[in-house]
Amino acid sequence: MIAFSTLTSKNQTTIPQAVVKALAIKPTDKLVFEIENGEVRLMAKTETFATLLKKLPQRKKSASSVTIEKINEVIAGRATSRFKAAQRAAL
Repeated sequence: MIAFSTLTSKNQTTIPQAVVKALAIKPTDKLVFEIENGEVRLMAKTETFATLLKKLPQRKKSASSVTIEKINEVIAGRATSRFKAAQRAAL
């Protein structure tokens, strides 16, 4: 695809609608101009993973949340109970 635009005296231009659609950009989005060997590549700046993560709804910590310590305590208790039951059965 080839699209044309005119540069104003203030070094501003209007991005053609076809380019806006191709880049899936909207007002206030950041653009990246990559210049190499006399050619310019225009790209939309994508958000970082951390920025996107902040936009996700935060999970509220439930009053009944279980800590890793509590999980380990329950596992150890059950393991002990099974071991003692196995010892009694062996007698």
